[in-house]
Amino acid sequence: MSRLVESALRRRGLAALMAAGSLLACAAPASAAAAPTQGQRGVLSEPLPVSKQEVALTFDDGPSPGATPQILALLKSHGAHATFFVLGSELERFPGLGAQEARTGNEVADHGMTHKSLPGLSQARMLYELRATADLIQELTGKPPAFARPPYGNMSQRVLQVARSLHMSVALWSTDTLDWQTPGAATIARRALQGLAPGQIVLMHDGGGPRQQTVQAVREILDALDARGYKAVTLAQLVQDAKPSVAHHMPHRSSPPRPVS
Repeated sequence: MSRLVESALRRRGLAALMAAGSLLACAAPASAAAAPTQGQRGVLSEPLPVSKQEVALTFDDGPSPGATPQILALLKSHGAHATFFVLGSELERFPGLGAQEARTGNEVADHGMTHKSLPGLSQARMLYELRATADLIQELTGKPPAFARPPYGNMSQRVLQVARSLHMSVALWSTDTLDWQTPGAATIARRALQGLAPGQIVLMHDGGGPRQQTVQAVREILDALDARGYKAVTLAQLVQDAKPSVAHHMPHRSSPPRPVS
């Protein structure tokens, strides 16, 4: 285990949870699970009501050296930004990539430590999955994540409560490209752009398997967004630009960000 993880666990009193067993990554793709409606407080799963021509591109299961740097380069070349829902286990392996995501103006968010489906876990293990990853993110970026995305999109009231206790909103998606099926770059891009409208939250992956099709699709998506007068922004920016009615879905941060050790 890296010193980064040990430090995060010690600060949060979670070291005892490591006795539960091996915590290896299981970077399976998110499934097309039925998403809760946006009306459930703290959950984003529908297009946000923004007046600007903006969408949020989101990437799960990274960071990975095979895809993340290429996606970051494409975003930079278009003046665009995205939200990366990272796995704690992958962030431990590739901390430099996580730091690069944040340093280049992108958003780093919480996808759990080991890609386990959260609703079936004990309260303590669920807390570990989200909290340890959040601590790793803060260690690398200097600020805690604002959003969590449960693996596979599997939700429950307990998941929502634990995320909210950590001052995170649960963010699912409104457009699923199913890029993990590797259907071809053109198909991934078509799915991302089909029914394009302001406020869409698009799901893709930069880890969990070969992602070259996704990288090529991102190139096509960004070109198409530019041509149509759209901008790719972080999820935090999309929420900020949404109508005030969205604010009541977000958990209140009752405490200041945790200091970086």
